[in-house]
Amino acid sequence: MNFGSGGNTDAKAWKDIWGSGQGIGGIVDSPPVQELVDRIQSEYEEATQEFIRKSS
Repeated sequence: MNFGSGGNTDAKAWKDIWGSGQGIGGIVDSPPVQELVDRIQSEYEEATQEFIRKSS
C-alpha cells in the first residue's frame, strides 16, 4: 500500500489509516475494560497523593 498522495489505493493515510502511536511498545497486556479503568483510577489516586505529599 502506498500511503503517499496519488497512491495505488482509495484509502487516505490521514483519514483511513490509523497508527498505533509511539507508545505501543509499552503495552504488555490486554485487560478487560473494567480492570483497565480500575488500574488507571488507582494510578491517578497514587499520583495525586504523591503530589500532595511532595507539595507539603
